[in-house]
Amino acid sequence: WGAEYHDQAWPVLERLILRQVPRGAAILDLCCGDGRLAQVLELKGFRVMGIDGSDRMLDFARERCPDIEFVAADARTFDVGRCFDAVISTFDALNHIMTAGGLAAVCKRVHDAVKPGGYFAFDLNREEAYTDLWAQTTAQVEPDMVSLAVGSYDKAARIAYCDITLFRLCVDRWLRSDFQLSQYHHEEQDVLNSLFAAGFVEAKVFDASTDLGMYGNIGKGRSYFLARRGI
Repeated sequence: WGAEYHDQAWPVLERLILRQVPRGAAILDLCCGDGRLAQVLELKGFRVMGIDGSDRMLDFARERCPDIEFVAADARTFDVGRCFDAVISTFDALNHIMTAGGLAAVCKRVHDAVKPGGYFAFDLNREEAYTDLWAQTTAQVEPDMVSLAVGSYDKAARIAYCDITLFRLCVDRWLRSDFQLSQYHHEEQDVLNSLFAAGFVEAKVFDASTDLGMYGNIGKGRSYFLARRGI
């Protein structure tokens, strides 16, 4: 899933934010996952730090990017003791913040971690992504992996669920794991209100498909937000 998203996300990030920051800028990859974006940022000459709430994901990130500092922390409460030219959070990571108040806390922490004049860029799934994409059953079959994903969306609670059963071939036997992903639909105006309440002086919203050229299911129902801290 990650490769398809990141192939399309990089040109978007270049257009929205990376051309706006100084050469060799300090960038925080918030909810960095396994370090795919951090790796590209480092190769492009940026000074990168990554934060994620999953120690296991950070193991993968450190293996991929041994020279980057990765820190286990909560996006709502992190404090790394330094400021950045930009903070980026991608692949609808902040939809995993399951309350409006939680996202407001993220915005406040990011505002405090961005230098004056610095930027915060992130993407979120809109409700369309949950009603049209998540709320279905999909399967993927590979020689060493089989996955089944059963999705649903609770419109009243604004929560999307995806129950996944995964089989992986390990040497001579198949291993099964079952887990659930959940995301929260943050209304656009709530997001903008949280950004301004946190202290950002500018905030713009872009449709990933019509404004930024992302295509297929990657762009459908996705918005990018770009906020700037005052000087």
